[in-house]
Amino acid sequence: MSRKSKRGMPPKPPTLDPVAAKQEREARRAAREEESSRRSQKRKREALKRRIITVSRIAAVAALLVGAYVFIPRSASYSIGGTGTLIAGVQTYVNPTGHVTGPVAYPQTPPAGGEHNPVWLNCGSYSEPVPNEYGVHALEHGAVWVTYDPALGPDELDALRMHLPSTYVILSPFSGLPAPIVLSAWNKQLVVDSADDERIPMFLEEYWRSQFVPEPGALCSGGIDGPGRI
Repeated sequence: MSRKSKRGMPPKPPTLDPVAAKQEREARRAAREEESSRRSQKRKREALKRRIITVSRIAAVAALLVGAYVFIPRSASYSIGGTGTLIAGVQTYVNPTGHVTGPVAYPQTPPAGGEHNPVWLNCGSYSEPVPNEYGVHALEHGAVWVTYDPALGPDELDALRMHLPSTYVILSPFSGLPAPIVLSAWNKQLVVDSADDERIPMFLEEYWRSQFVPEPGALCSGGIDGPGRI
C-alpha cells in the first residue's frame, strides 16, 4: 500500500486494556449496588420511624382511654325492687296519691309522697330547688329523691353523688331540711348528717325502683325538667 493511502486512512482507536475495562465495569456495578443499598436503608429507616410514631400515638390514645375509664366517676349500682329490709332511722308515712293541678301543702319536709302534679319531674341532678308537686310524682314512679342543704360543701356533695345510680334518682338542694341530707322514697324517708353514712346505699338498695309504689316501673323521663338541670 502506498504512503499516501496510509496517510488518508482514519487512525485506529486505542486498544483498551481488558483488565482495566473489567475493573471499571465492576466499579460502576459496585457504585450502583452501594447507591441502591443506601436508598433501601433510607426507606427502611423512614418506614421504621413512621411505625414508631404510629405505635406511640396509639399507645398515647390507649393510655388516655384507660385513664379516663379508671378516673371518671361511675354511677353506683342497685337491684330493682325491695326485699323488706329494715333500716335504722327510716321513717314510714301514709300519704294519699292523686293528681292535682295546684300547689300542695306536704306534711313532710321534703315531701315523701302525697297528691302531686299530673306531670312528673325528669330524674337527674339539679343545682336549684325543684317543684315539690313534680318531684313527688317521680317518687310515685319508684324514684328516690335525694335532697341536701344548699350550704353542703362541694366535697360532701361529690361524695354524695358517688352513692347515686344513673337513673330513677333526683338530686337537688332543698332549703329548711331537718339535716344536711335527706333521702325520700314513696312514703319512706331517711335523715342523715353526712354523705359517708353507711345507710345511704342501704336505703337506695331497698327503695330504689321499689315495687311498693303506686306506679312501679313508670317512666322517670319524658316529663318536665326543673330549674338548674345539670
